Amino acid sequence: MITGEERIREHLGELYGNVNIYEGRPGDYQVARAASLGRELEDVIVDFRKLTDQQLPTINAGLKKKKLDTIAVHTEAEWEKRQQEGSPGKSAADLRETD
Repeated sequence: MITGEERIREHLGELYGNVNIYEGRPGDYQVARAASLGRELEDVIVDFRKLTDQQLPTINAGLKKKKLDTIAVHTEAEWEKRQQEGSPGKSAADLRETD
């Protein structure tokens, strides 16, 4: 990792690995850790939504003036639909909304 910070996905992967290799039920501390990671993820989602709600309209207005594609934030449902369609990865062009 470039910054040295562990991300939620690394923490979740470690937790999953620990739970998966043990044949018994997850420990209380593991259940608590999963809940904690869930709260951290919700905090990140809230921060992302605030950022995009505040700054994206201005950015998109500037892009439109320059006749460039605008940036769209896809919903979770849209993402899930793309995953079900069998498209594991999308290019930057696929993630843009054109007007």
